[in-house]
Amino acid sequence: MLNVAVSFGLLDSLVRRRITRYGPHSHMKNKVLLAPVAAGLLIGANAANAQECYQSMILSPSPFMGNNDEVFKLSDGSVWQVKYEYEYMYEYSPEVIICPRRGKLVIGKKSLNVEKMAAGRARQPSRPPAAASGKWEIYEETNLQGSISGTVKQGSIFKTMSGNVYEVTGLTLQLVLELAPEVMVLRNGETYKLVVKGFDEPLICQKLN
Repeated sequence: MLNVAVSFGLLDSLVRRRITRYGPHSHMKNKVLLAPVAAGLLIGANAANAQECYQSMILSPSPFMGNNDEVFKLSDGSVWQVKYEYEYMYEYSPEVIICPRRGKLVIGKKSLNVEKMAAGRARQPSRPPAAASGKWEIYEETNLQGSISGTVKQGSIFKTMSGNVYEVTGLTLQLVLELAPEVMVLRNGETYKLVVKGFDEPLICQKLN
């Protein structure tokens, strides 16, 4: 609203200069002429503010906890990370308001600090991952970030210490409890396989960033 106040200040200044130069009888004429301009500025400012935030839905993880370092994916495909929050919300596919410029996620009456990790991509029809062809090569050897606990399944998202983000696309169902486990990431074309220490089986993934 500061920009709007400044704009109206400039308009008022212009009107005063006009009156001084051409006399008091031009006062009403100038205000009538400038009113549509002022209204346009106000509407434009409100539209700009509205575009800063938009409605979306958290697709994964489910439930969404709202705790520090939790990585989540929105329905537009963008990937975010919770920063310095500990809410233990247990929300299942909640509708949210995301404000990218402010780094805020609004769920109900709560506002969380978040950081964007990857932009959204065009959604593709869900289908099983294509069979790998050729040889797997080592893409990176690092650790997963944070504490990994609960059920790992299709749609789960992991971030490595190197900053890469992976989403599980293959069918799996594992109950795990690991703290920053070691991971070897293998690559075959656009398909990635995460071999995580302490997990029962490797995870077939896609890279999101």
